[in-house]
Amino acid sequence: MTEIPQNIALALTRYARVLRADELRDGELIPVEIDGTPVVLVRHAGEFFAVQNNCTHRDFPLSEAGFDPRDGVLVCAWHGGCFDVRTGAAVLPPAADPVETFPVRVTDGWVEIGLTGSLTRERGAA
Repeated sequence: MTEIPQNIALALTRYARVLRADELRDGELIPVEIDGTPVVLVRHAGEFFAVQNNCTHRDFPLSEAGFDPRDGVLVCAWHGGCFDVRTGAAVLPPAADPVETFPVRVTDGWVEIGLTGSLTRERGAA
């Protein structure tokens, strides 16, 4: 199987329109579902980020706790694991595995989330 280069894969990505960009203030988050996948959309430092809405430690919704804008991390309310919204990296135990990230773009004032996540691309799927 031939792997598709990331820049081409992103160009082929389908995007789902989620909300108007001015509806989410800096430091806020909102849970959404994209193609049956729970995702949390966060606005941080003027940019939008989307990651899976489930802690990789115990599958608890990350949108239930909140976002720490000082460090740019989502904090799991169950055990306190933290995830960087920019990269999906687990940055504080007990979480050890990253959360999936999704491409985000703003088009004509609308926030759109890509329907292909980071972990899918790493596994070589289109």
